[in-house]
Amino acid sequence: MGGFIRVAHRGSSGSYPENSRIALEKAIEAGVDMIEVDCQLSKDGHVVVIHDERLQRTARAKGYVRGQTLKQLKKLDVGAWFKKAFKGERILTMEEVVEIVDGKADLNVDIKAVKQGSPGIELKILFILSHYGYFDRSILSSFDYRALRRVRELAPEAQIGILHGAETKENPFQVAREIGAYSLHIQKELATSPLLERAAQLGLKTFVWTVNEVPEMEKFLALGVDGIISDFPEKFWKIRQRKR
Repeated sequence: MGGFIRVAHRGSSGSYPENSRIALEKAIEAGVDMIEVDCQLSKDGHVVVIHDERLQRTARAKGYVRGQTLKQLKKLDVGAWFKKAFKGERILTMEEVVEIVDGKADLNVDIKAVKQGSPGIELKILFILSHYGYFDRSILSSFDYRALRRVRELAPEAQIGILHGAETKENPFQVAREIGAYSLHIQKELATSPLLERAAQLGLKTFVWTVNEVPEMEKFLALGVDGIISDFPEKFWKIRQRKR
């Protein structure tokens, strides 16, 4: 397989409700190297795993994640929106995620750039990862470069991933140098040969998202990326042997 890093995007989110217990379990079954999850803070300061600021799409509820306590969030169903068969899936805490993964895969923890969000999420994530012995097995990434700067201040040894997409305002390479980033996580439309070469020159690992078709996976592997982030991790095993 050429040794590339197989990353499940929000778990096995193409076939199961994103960031849910079953999506994580199915990603592990698919044999991934790493699982990407999205983190925000609840109203009462718990690190919860959900992508959107608003609860409408995946919980079919009104309001914002930051406006609900953990007890309130735990009452919401985040499975039925995807398919009735998954009714009853609940929003996970970061602690629950680490317990589910349980050493079977590494983690890519995406700190969501939430406007008016409560401060302190970086310290809480670092504490949880350290408590469970997962600090060295995790990459912390975000579009919010301020959050990544805070991570670096708090944890000089943390592996930090710079997210780079079409809406990125700052120069990702400049930020990567500034904070000593480990990796660059690139929107697939931006993952050109010159950009990948520049990242390699700076010693950055490169991950491309979100790549869901096998021919496209093979294309990016031929360009020399280190990892692929996909909603369908089961497709990784359909990739032909890389040619050198």
